[in-house]
Amino acid sequence: MDYIDRRLRRLHADHLFWERAYRRALSRTWILRDRLAHIPPTVLDGIEGVASSASTLSAVAGRAARLRRRAADARNRLAVFDPERQRQANVDVDGRCRYLEPDGARCGSPTVEGSRWCARHVNLWCDYDPDGGHAVGLWREIWLDTLDGAFARLTMCHQVSAPMLRATVARSKAALQAEPYETDDLCTPADIVRWTTIPDEYDIEPRKNPCRSPLG
Repeated sequence: MDYIDRRLRRLHADHLFWERAYRRALSRTWILRDRLAHIPPTVLDGIEGVASSASTLSAVAGRAARLRRRAADARNRLAVFDPERQRQANVDVDGRCRYLEPDGARCGSPTVEGSRWCARHVNLWCDYDPDGGHAVGLWREIWLDTLDGAFARLTMCHQVSAPMLRATVARSKAALQAEPYETDDLCTPADIVRWTTIPDEYDIEPRKNPCRSPLG
């Protein structure tokens, strides 16, 4: 079992877990709803009792709705994951790990399992990637702080796949082009060049599938 097989096994396990959790929550919602429908009003102790019961039902139903979304996300991650395509996309290049570090350098450790990743990075995947792709490294997004003027600012580093990296750079460029801005020690001109330049390896046309941002 290699890193692709492990990922596929994890996706199956996640899907099964969230589907079961959702079905249990849905079943509890219907049971509670049925019980409340058959309780005599006198037992509910007036308006306060009715309100409390309605609040309980609302909370249970809300949890079921959240679990339904989790289950749908897990089902989608499993559906889009193509083992052969991922194996080809992550094939070893030069025997050294290609994971991008915050300083822009590659990890450089020896690769494992025929992949382009070392033992520390081989099991890192991006749930936000439209195709369930492997993480290629850490990246920052640039935004404008307009509270007192307009100053370029950097987010914390977040893990990205190749499509997510391109989408992050595109959002950064759009933010910088929206209005005139200034730089300072928190985000220097060198930082702007660094985080708006896509590495040659990933500087290709992105797929049409939209990438969600892990920042929301």
